[in-house]
Amino acid sequence: MRILAFVTLFVTVWSLALPLDVPSDHWAAPAVDEVVKRGWLQGYPGGAFRGEVALDRYQLATTLARVLADSPLPVREAEVRFKDVKPNHWALPGIRRMVGEGLVQGFPDQTYRGASVLTRYQLAVVLDKLTQNLGVVAPAKALRPDDLPAGHWAEAAVLRVAALEVLPLGSDGLFRGSDPVNRYQMARALWRIGQLTAAPQAALNPAQAALPAQPASSPTPQPQASVEPLTRVQAIQSPVVQEGTTLVSLSTVALPEAWSEAQLEASLVHLGQAQRNGRVWATFKHNDQRAIGLLRLEEKPVLEAFYPLNEAVLVSSEGWAWLEGGQKLMHLDPKTQKMRVFGPIGQPNLREALPPVFAAGVQQGLLGGVALDESRNYLALINGRPLCLPDCARVDGSMVLRLVLLGLNPDGLFAEYAYLLDAPGNRVVGLAWPKPRLLLVHEHDGKVSRVYAVDLNQADDIAFSEWDSPEAGLELKPQVKPVVKKLVLEAALEKPSGLAIISPTEAVTAQQGLLRLSLEKPLW
Repeated sequence: MRILAFVTLFVTVWSLALPLDVPSDHWAAPAVDEVVKRGWLQGYPGGAFRGEVALDRYQLATTLARVLADSPLPVREAEVRFKDVKPNHWALPGIRRMVGEGLVQGFPDQTYRGASVLTRYQLAVVLDKLTQNLGVVAPAKALRPDDLPAGHWAEAAVLRVAALEVLPLGSDGLFRGSDPVNRYQMARALWRIGQLTAAPQAALNPAQAALPAQPASSPTPQPQASVEPLTRVQAIQSPVVQEGTTLVSLSTVALPEAWSEAQLEASLVHLGQAQRNGRVWATFKHNDQRAIGLLRLEEKPVLEAFYPLNEAVLVSSEGWAWLEGGQKLMHLDPKTQKMRVFGPIGQPNLREALPPVFAAGVQQGLLGGVALDESRNYLALINGRPLCLPDCARVDGSMVLRLVLLGLNPDGLFAEYAYLLDAPGNRVVGLAWPKPRLLLVHEHDGKVSRVYAVDLNQADDIAFSEWDSPEAGLELKPQVKPVVKKLVLEAALEKPSGLAIISPTEAVTAQQGLLRLSLEKPLW
């Protein structure tokens, strides 16, 4: 089952969209194209891949964490404390996943030595464990490299990964295990693992595993999260609640006295992500009171859960709430009623998660949205307008927003991307993540709403790079490859807030109550 579930994630691509410094006839071009599109290896600002750059153990951890996040393997992580890895180190989430998966371990002196260059021997051991975890079986017989000493600590791993052509031998029959691993070689190894996982029989025929000039054919993937071309829809203003209806009459839970006179149309300020059962998280404001709640959408919606908060929450989804100012992210556990508060990396008295640049804050009331992926392992968030860096007046004409993915197991920043608005002055008013690889952004220009499916695999990851700082001026002049957007919904709306996808053909947003949008073609 593991292998079958992994088939749709590894797809050989025929038309290459290569980084600028990778020739189309380069021996690793198909592999680079594949892993860059998957987001496993990121390019550099300016569009370069820099394939000859050697990898270190920190980069190994973050790269394989991305690969594991795409795999069907359950999330297994370990709480690690290495003397040379600070608690807020950018690679720590990846290290935890790698250790929990049994792929790496520290040294006897309790160090990780992340800055040390990765050798082919070390990579052989790691990738051998990964292929075994994925259920890939190596051939019974393997050609022994001429330079592999008998009894070497990596002997068994080298024989298996060489037989699988994950780390192939040179034309002279040598493995060269002490040589450093560069980005080209890492791309080639990951590409081969994907080929083996998508077509396990290739493991028994190494002759078919040789990297061809063009990618070998792979099984046609099922359309898990594809979207149709531009789909225009008509907004259906069907008031699902009658004028004057209060939250109390709709609720199956007891509301505080301060909310007894609240009207749904007036108090509903944002609609978050829908759950599989059709229930939708919503954010409410009544006078000076704030709350999040769970709506069951029927002919007349019912408020099934209600959580008053003492925080200035603006957008929420599935218990996650982004607070006004953009400097704090809160999680409310509905079962235990316990709250955790997260903040920018490097800020005291908060669990570190948000990119450090968010310490500068977001204009009040201008957050875009938060959304959980289907696995509940990653949280996406986006500000509604450009960050005020260096100040709001200077970035008033900017189109750059920061789309952030946070890893929840363990807590920490996973990736950060540049999202370009259609025009300066537009605003992102909602975010939804109904299916893997289908992250939707709701953008509004004051008159028209447009919902886009975004492709993160074709963008630069700017997390922990020079662009993830106020000094870089990303909001003033973007110098990185932004996410690719594809329009899937368009409707004339006055003042929408939020986005919930309740079926492949139906979306809901908040606008003086609840507003249903019927799609002409399904999203999946």
